Formats: sequence, structure tokens, C-alpha cells
Amino acid sequence: MRVIDFRSRPNTKEYLVALGSPVAQDVIRKLGSPQPQPVTLEQWVENFEKDNVERVVFTGRQSEGTTGHDVTNEYVAQVARRFPDKVVGFAGINPLQGMRSVRAVEHAIKDLGLKGISIDPYGGPVQPNDRRLYPVYTKCAELNVPVVITCGPLPFPGPRLAHGDVRCIDDVACDFPELTIVIDHSGWPWVAETIAIAFRHENVFIDTSLYSHLPGSALFAEAANTIIPDRILFASCFPIVPVRTAIERVSSLPFTPEALERVLHTNADALLRRCGCI
Repeated sequence: MRVIDFRSRPNTKEYLVALGSPVAQDVIRKLGSPQPQPVTLEQWVENFEKDNVERVVFTGRQSEGTTGHDVTNEYVAQVARRFPDKVVGFAGINPLQGMRSVRAVEHAIKDLGLKGISIDPYGGPVQPNDRRLYPVYTKCAELNVPVVITCGPLPFPGPRLAHGDVRCIDDVACDFPELTIVIDHSGWPWVAETIAIAFRHENVFIDTSLYSHLPGSALFAEAANTIIPDRILFASCFPIVPVRTAIERVSSLPFTPEALERVLHTNADALLRRCGCI
């Protein structure tokens, strides 16, 4: 079965610096993941084939105050340009720099050729509905580019659990009905609330990265089988989680065969085409 991975980063030395911080290492330890080993970009892309990965979304990161190691948008753009049929680049944007953040979005999309943005509000630390983020959402809605918002339990000290609370995204979806929003890390542990937000708002999608194997995740399959068949997107969170492991975890949930195909490929393909990303 073909796969589109909505959150994958290359395990090259340029990216692995972002995983060298104590915070990132703590996440890897708690998830029981193997330590990523460096490869070349060519090797990263070659490895797609063994997992039937047709395309990936490479999300950058500018997460002020959280990891201490950011990945430049220039590097994301370089990778996307080198493998245009395999990699869709999303810019990492620090959303708390006022008009500098707004200009960074425009530069990433119009000058670097990136196709969406990724933000980590907890790095502020703020919640996704903090009004200081609204100029960034406005610019993304204007440019018709998707926004990936990192949520979840944030399994490290520093930000409060409330900073990863998916329920705040309901405010954003209400205020920006034209903005395409992807809730990252599946919104876990607020599983029912995440499903409810996607059910309420047709502009909200959910990716499966990182926490899809944790207690309560089977509800996502029930939702995909019934009320939100087109709104759940497979994402591995590679290189923190091996792609094959992520596929096996998602495939073990009680999706119907038709729903699993949509999650692994069809939904992401439709979203990327609708937003002009591919």
C-alpha cells in the first residue's frame, strides 16, 4: 500500500543537531526509540522505497526556547528542491516575533518555494490560540498554505501541559475557517476532543505522528471509519520513530481496509493537491 508521510525529517547531520539536546533525547528515551544514525540525503530518500513511501512532508522547526537547536528553512528548501517529486517542504516559523514572523512566512512561501508552515507554540511557551499568533495564521490563510501545529503532552519539563492542549485549536478554527490546520502528534491525550474538532471544522486535519500507539488511540480508527473519513493523515515523526514502526502501529488500529488506505495515502494526497503543494 502506498504511503504519504506527513511528518518526516532527514536523519542527516544537518538535521540530527536538532535531536542532540537533552529535551529531544528525553523524548527518544521515553518512547523507547532507537538512536537515529546519520545518513546522506540520498540514502534517506532511497529508504522511502522499502517502506512504500511515495512522498514526505519535511517540516522545519523554529521553536524558541524549547530545543535550542533549530533547522533553517533554507535547509528545508534545499532538500525539497533537490527531491521535488519526493519531498514537500514546510517552513518552521517562530510565531512570536510579530511582523518578523509574518515576513518569515511570506519569505518562506514566495522566495524559498516552501509549501506550508509548521509552528511549535509551546516553545514560547504559549497556547495555539494566543492572539500573538493570529497575524501568522492570517498570512497563511491569505497565501492558502497549510499550518501544522504541534500539540500533545510534551513529554519533557518546561512547558505546561496546557501549552499542548489541542482544545485551543477550536478557537483558531472558528476564527480562521479558511485556514487549513493540521493537528500534529494526533492531539493525544485529548483524543475525543481532537476528533470533535475535526468533525466540527472541515478545515482541520489530524496527523498520527508520535503517539498513535498510546492508550485511547483506537478511537481515531473508529472516527476514520465513520465521521471523519477524509481528515486523518499518516505521519511517522521520523527520525524519532522509525517509519516501519509508525506504519505498523497505525495499521494495528482497527481501521477498515478502505479507511487505512485513506489514512496512509489518499487523504494526504488530496490535501496536498488542494493546497497546491504538489
